[in-house]
Amino acid sequence: MQESNISILIAEDDVLSGKMMTITIKKLGYTFTGLATNTDVCIQMTEELKPDLILMDIDMPGKQDGIGAAQIISDRFAIPIIYVTANAEDSVFARALKTSPFGYVLKPISKEMIRTVIEMGYARHLLDIKLKEKQLELKTLNAELEEKVIERTAELHKNNQQLEKALSREKEVNEFKSRIVTTISHEFRTPMTTIMSSTELMERLINKDQPKDKVFRHTNLIKQSVSELIELLNDVLLVEKFDSGKYEVNLEELDMDQYFKDLVFKTEIGIGRGHQFIPKIEAELGYCKTDKKLLGHILNNLLSNAFKYSQMDTKVGLSVLKSTSGLAIEVFDEGMGMSEETVAMIFDSFYRAKTVTNIEGTGMGLSILNNSIKMLNGEITVESTLGSGSKFKVQLPLNS
Repeated sequence: MQESNISILIAEDDVLSGKMMTITIKKLGYTFTGLATNTDVCIQMTEELKPDLILMDIDMPGKQDGIGAAQIISDRFAIPIIYVTANAEDSVFARALKTSPFGYVLKPISKEMIRTVIEMGYARHLLDIKLKEKQLELKTLNAELEEKVIERTAELHKNNQQLEKALSREKEVNEFKSRIVTTISHEFRTPMTTIMSSTELMERLINKDQPKDKVFRHTNLIKQSVSELIELLNDVLLVEKFDSGKYEVNLEELDMDQYFKDLVFKTEIGIGRGHQFIPKIEAELGYCKTDKKLLGHILNNLLSNAFKYSQMDTKVGLSVLKSTSGLAIEVFDEGMGMSEETVAMIFDSFYRAKTVTNIEGTGMGLSILNNSIKMLNGEITVESTLGSGSKFKVQLPLNS
């Protein structure tokens, strides 16, 4: 899907906001169809221009608000709607959900976020079209099979099996989409709230001529929140690259001794503080060719999970050994551990165990870890007992 092939109509009554969104849409390479400043004009422009997608503000003037216009557009033209609004009220959100939107994003939003919601929303729209086409094809096929049921019983049975498989896949896709929306919505809420609150407080401090250090305290919070959002978006895009087969492995020469020396140092002064971190790195690992980014994803996720899911002052170990078969990496912790059921599902995208819902996370880390290992033609095994910690063993081939 080419970004420039998506034509977008913007429905925004604030002219300045509309112009800013228009500039952003054009910079991203999308086709700008037009700007509607009220819902009546929006419906009319939709009928005339037939855009691929509409970015809709909720609090719009007209015979109905943005939600009402979205329902009309959806019923008449089946064009996907993404709400881009400053309205975060639960009642409004619940009402908006009834229109089956393809996204709901709170202002202010960045260029990267606009691109993400447009790509994900439009991809879902295309998937829905394909699913409906498949459902229609399957319905037609079943009708034909019923007419020939006597002479083609065996073929009917085979096609029914295919139908069940297609429906099962459809269910998996819908559940996956639901997990994406739920995860991203939840993870975006906290940093976005921090940014909004800090911005409001900065305005008050500046208006009252307060010391700069008080203002900088909030700018740092905003930077941190933006970094969290960027990291989340990068994870989502990386998962998409893995799933679509678009990630290209980039092998480069790496000084393993210096790499792990730096890793141990950063861990000891960073996430390893407060734990008993026990690194055992074999001396003279030498040089090898590997994808440094993938290796980083593997080690960062192994270590961050070990510290995150174990109590302070408990032991977390990192062992790195080199052998003729490659590099053996082992990370253990004395944390909460996992059941057999959880171990079987931890590498699924967006999966989170019921026992860790009170701990922050998106469920993408171990999926990224597993895919990174596969991209490097490696293997991973997990040993864990609920309440008694976990041990992850990774075997990676080395290219000299």
